[in-house]
Amino acid sequence: MNNNKIFEKVKMKIAISQVVKKEDIVMNKSKLNIGKGIGIAACIALSMTGVVFATTQIINKFGANSSDGIQTAINNDYYSDVNTEYRESNGISTSIESFLIDDNNFDMNINIKFDSSYSLQDMLSNDGKIDIMDLKVVNEKDEKVFATRELESEEKTSLYQTEQEARENYDSYKGAYSETSQKVNDNEIKFYLTATGNPVKFPISQKLKVTFNKIRNRYWENGEEKYIIYKGEWIYEIDVPSKMAKSNIVQYKLVSISDENYKFDDANVSNTAFKIYLSNCNEISFNEKECVETSDGRKFYPARRSDGDEEISVKEDGSVRYYNTFNLTNYDATDNLKVYLFKANGDEIIVELEKVK
Repeated sequence: MNNNKIFEKVKMKIAISQVVKKEDIVMNKSKLNIGKGIGIAACIALSMTGVVFATTQIINKFGANSSDGIQTAINNDYYSDVNTEYRESNGISTSIESFLIDDNNFDMNINIKFDSSYSLQDMLSNDGKIDIMDLKVVNEKDEKVFATRELESEEKTSLYQTEQEARENYDSYKGAYSETSQKVNDNEIKFYLTATGNPVKFPISQKLKVTFNKIRNRYWENGEEKYIIYKGEWIYEIDVPSKMAKSNIVQYKLVSISDENYKFDDANVSNTAFKIYLSNCNEISFNEKECVETSDGRKFYPARRSDGDEEISVKEDGSVRYYNTFNLTNYDATDNLKVYLFKANGDEIIVELEKVK
């Protein structure tokens, strides 16, 4: 490899993985190494997607970060309990309990049990948290449903010589996501994944293959975040129920918009969310009063679970694009909808929509 290739490889490793110093992996429980660094890419992903917006429902199968729209789907039995057999590796046993997938959302919970050689109490002390570092989900056509940022950084670095080559050839998971966990008992936690905000719809799938090899324990010591990584091998294949193995998107068309300068691009509702896209909407601003209203007067507000759920962006030509996700689902949507949006000065914009039949 010539000097230019070496230089490009080094640049790529910095730009893609951005991992500080080293990553300590536990191959044997008797030799635990504590790393002092954490991948910057991981920090970015968690800071973007880890904000908790708790729902008000009593039962929430997929953790506090799942939206009210997800809860509505659950209340209507739009989820699957799979309860796979526990698979053990290096003293850690895991099992997939439940999942949900449609065009707009993918949620999953995983049980993680530690044998007596581990102390879950110690792992969770000092503001300790446990997550799955390299979770990957693909379907029967090998289409990517989900992958963590850390895993994708490793794959890009190993597959491509330069950052440009990786950008041109690697198919990344483009959505936002959050990972949370909850202690079940003295040796078990429940891990929750909430994946959302994907500009590309989740692929229609008949089967899902779920793999991961690194379970991470992050904690704080002397004001510094540290981590231990437990390495093993956990692989599952699960069937997708027929109700989830097809698109449930319903399109809406524009009836009217109170500011004729604004351009309507798209609006649709699924079993878990309502999404609307506008462009040329200068001066638009997020507002606590924005909502979508059904014809029977019920109002549904933005999900706001992560950065991927809403966006106001400025194009190169200076025009403004607006996108937002609301908690309205197919279970409550009516043939006619009104979306109430606002400008920065407080002026109201009303978008009237009609279901496409």
